[in-house]
Amino acid sequence: MDQQRIVETFRSACGACGFDLVMPVQVGTYNCRVEGALRLEDFGSPLHLAIVVGNSRALWPRFLAALRADAALLADPDPLDRYTERCIATAVEASGLEVSVRFAHDVGVRSVAMQRLAEVAGLAYLSESHLSVHPQFGPWIGLRAALSLPVLGPAPRAPLVHPCGGCAGRCLPAFERAREAMQGLLTEEAARDQWKRFLACRDACPTGRDYRYGDGQIRYHYLKDRQQLSDDCWQETAPV
Repeated sequence: MDQQRIVETFRSACGACGFDLVMPVQVGTYNCRVEGALRLEDFGSPLHLAIVVGNSRALWPRFLAALRADAALLADPDPLDRYTERCIATAVEASGLEVSVRFAHDVGVRSVAMQRLAEVAGLAYLSESHLSVHPQFGPWIGLRAALSLPVLGPAPRAPLVHPCGGCAGRCLPAFERAREAMQGLLTEEAARDQWKRFLACRDACPTGRDYRYGDGQIRYHYLKDRQQLSDDCWQETAPV
């Protein structure tokens, strides 16, 4: 298959699971901006294809439906990570191609600079307030996986421009307040303690306000609130 058909194959398979953001780029466009283990497999050429996979709030009702259908998934310590892995594996299998896969939740030698990859792919601008801002959905997106394949990637795109012109007076002051409240403790626990301040940073962004996550999705992403997840899962009408 050519590059366009390959991307459409992944776009269809991932979209069926709620991962509705799929964008191709030449792997070398990303690799030249990172070092060491952060570089993706290029299969011998920087011109080969990389694909970044993410989601808008479209993920949530599909994820909840999967939890209702699979008690083991609901009981998993990290059900969204497992769901992501399962869906990407299905998409890779459907393609029938050799694919190197890394996930946003990978650590160590399999880590990926997902925000940088999303920016060079033209998916989302990396703002000075450290938010990945999609031109339609704003900061209300998640970045989930990075794929690379031994086929030619697309021609380089023009660099993204800031969707609303700048974060000064908008998101940046809210981000600085959240960072100051952490008192130098750059840990997940400190971030959870200050989650409402980081949420305020997203809410301050004027782009994509109509696509804000629902309350259940917000609480799970910031707090890993399993009770909220379970409650949302069994609601008759899943929130979006």
